[in-house]
Amino acid sequence: MCTHCGTCAGLSQGTVTMRETPWGPQPAPTPGTQPQLPEAAWLACPGRGLHYPELTRAMAGRLPDNWLIGCYRQLWIGYSNVPDIRRNGASGGVITQTLVYLLEQGLIDGAIVVRQGQPRPWQAEAVIARTVDEICAASQSVYAPVPVNTILAQVADFQGSLAYVGLPDQVASLRRLQQLGHPAANKITWVLGPYVGTSTYTAAIESYLRSNGVQSLEEIARLRYREGEWPGYLQITTHSGRVLRAEKFYYNYLIPFYITRSSLLSVDFTNELTDISVGDAWHPRFEAQRAGFSVVVARSQQAEAVLADMQHQGLVDLQPVELSEALAMHGHMLDFKKRGAFIRMAWLKAAGHAAPDYGYHPAHIPWSRHLVEIVISSIFAVCGTYTVRRLVELVPIGILGPAFNTLRKRWKDASKPIKRKGLRDIAFVIDPPADRMNPPQATPL
Repeated sequence: MCTHCGTCAGLSQGTVTMRETPWGPQPAPTPGTQPQLPEAAWLACPGRGLHYPELTRAMAGRLPDNWLIGCYRQLWIGYSNVPDIRRNGASGGVITQTLVYLLEQGLIDGAIVVRQGQPRPWQAEAVIARTVDEICAASQSVYAPVPVNTILAQVADFQGSLAYVGLPDQVASLRRLQQLGHPAANKITWVLGPYVGTSTYTAAIESYLRSNGVQSLEEIARLRYREGEWPGYLQITTHSGRVLRAEKFYYNYLIPFYITRSSLLSVDFTNELTDISVGDAWHPRFEAQRAGFSVVVARSQQAEAVLADMQHQGLVDLQPVELSEALAMHGHMLDFKKRGAFIRMAWLKAAGHAAPDYGYHPAHIPWSRHLVEIVISSIFAVCGTYTVRRLVELVPIGILGPAFNTLRKRWKDASKPIKRKGLRDIAFVIDPPADRMNPPQATPL
């Protein structure tokens, strides 16, 4: 049930480390030590599930009017007006631009970001960026698990206030720590994050390499997941100087083969507990321009004020967008999270397995949507087998990529009537807080 967030390691005073495994980074005892985990490591663990209604009330003072997007104050379609920041971002560069603004205005002293290429070219790690150049060096997305919250050990010694960029599970864990009054977590005064649909294990990159005749991750000199003009392409440069490149929608063929378990069990697509969340603006009129446009969600009063000032200064371009249009851009993935994930968790529980508890669940999911989920989960199950993974490596990307993209579009068109039916009007039932469960072998914070 680990989501690879790294919170336990970050709170362990060095007695727990995140060890790389075929199933992503997993916590393990630091050699020669006895793990010392405070109670907060259990209470803030997103793997067991965190009570989203409770966290939302703590952050926004209310529950969402629309559970698909969470609480928000303003919605825009936007991008950075600084050409290099926009070009180097995953979409419109809004997160990078906001971090630069916050630092230059003296509103923060540093930013927790993920830097690709550290400690090795195919890996990424969380760092505290203290300069504009360091912030910009961490632009773009990373599509493999990174245990960002291990950085909490460094935050404890940091002097000043911080911004933080994280994925939904990492953000939820941070918000729970803030709710608990954790001193390191409370140094973080700004929380930003991307929309997050799916991620893949590092084995996906290994598979892509083998498909191109490269046998080891050690041969990678540089890796970028969203290189070039939006929507970008996967680009890998080897030490021999060879460049491997695949368009975003083509290398997405790796998803059903190497999707992470946490992707399947997460119910938060729009990063609902941030101050600002950002996602690609998937719409034909934006996609045709290939320049990078984002849905920008301001969830707090301070975020709304900062984004307005950034626009006044000409740093960003923000155009208001209706909620219905913003949701339509991501209807497929919203259904995957807000209905599909709950179905998958129900199946796990029915089979006697553990599943996260997020403190709420859909009041009703049509049986037609359950049938669609049988197809989706069956595809993941078959594609996740060793034999099928290896067979697909025999198909050239020039054939596999376009074929996958065509099948993806046809599936979305065929399943759209069922997956969109009733989605915008879905009602949720709030469950009692689950923190009355006793943490195992816990020690005081």
